[in-house]
Amino acid sequence: MAEASKAPLEASGVLKRSVATKIVDASAFYSAEDYHQNYYHTNSSRYKFYRFNCGRDQRIVDLWGNEAHKGIKKH
Repeated sequence: MAEASKAPLEASGVLKRSVATKIVDASAFYSAEDYHQNYYHTNSSRYKFYRFNCGRDQRIVDLWGNEAHKGIKKH
């Protein structure tokens, strides 16, 4: 699925360079503690503060422009 997602993105010409992230086989997965689950619902103010201060949303908009708004969820 990852390769199938990566191929059309690279072919689209949206990115200036090819995707550098390596796609590897999945390894063991360990669920986080319950208090981490759905954090954006149970601690919405802290989550919004984190999102604003970390600069992630702004960086995504810098990279993707108006297309970014399609993928940024407002919680």
